[in-house]
Amino acid sequence: MSNSSNETPPIVQYSLLDDSNSNAPVEPLAWRVRTSKRVRNPKIQVFPHGGVEVVVHPRTRPREIEAFVRENSAWIERTRLEFRELRPDEKALPDRIELPAIGESLAVHYSGKGTGKTREAQGVLFVDSAKPDPAECRPLLRDWLKRKARPILRDAVAVQRDFTGLSPRRVQVRLQTTRWGSCSTTGTLSLNAALLLRSPEELRYVVIHELCHLEHMNHSKQYWRLVSRFEPDYRRFEHRLNRAWQTSPQWLIG
Repeated sequence: MSNSSNETPPIVQYSLLDDSNSNAPVEPLAWRVRTSKRVRNPKIQVFPHGGVEVVVHPRTRPREIEAFVRENSAWIERTRLEFRELRPDEKALPDRIELPAIGESLAVHYSGKGTGKTREAQGVLFVDSAKPDPAECRPLLRDWLKRKARPILRDAVAVQRDFTGLSPRRVQVRLQTTRWGSCSTTGTLSLNAALLLRSPEELRYVVIHELCHLEHMNHSKQYWRLVSRFEPDYRRFEHRLNRAWQTSPQWLIG
């Protein structure tokens, strides 16, 4: 399989993580293997910035992983190419961040004082890192987004709780790399801070989608029937959100 050197990277060059690191971003063009006891069959995730994650069971042997990657190499490179065509000239760091869900647009100013802090003032997000480069600034941008999203998403859950009559035990805000939200069997809703970059209608739908899992922890006919009671046009939102990661900004996902 081809990469920058036209060869598949040997497995020893992969970054190896366990399931506790499932939300850690994959760096642009990097390869990563993550083990998860919940995975029976290996799977591959190609991210819009070109990073690749291979998820396998902990007992999977390295040579089996390499064989699996080789078998899917054409698909991996084809997907990487499609993403490059979708986002040819994206800057490594944004000079403006749009948050459609709440109708805000922030200019971004970078400085190198090294405090490792972010702050907002008069429509400007100030990012102060040791060096104004992606490795230093992107984690600060992601932490800022999570802090900003927490009260907003919790308020959104409260509104839809009153609308649906479905009440979670707890709401947490994270920055997942492959899902917009989740619902645990203990009644905890996890919502993605990246929802602030989507439309208000999409944010509302994700909250409804996860609240309905409090009644049905699956995607059965009964589950979708419940979803359709609160959002009849759910198929349109599913389609839009499933494709949304293709154009998510690099600072958000890597």
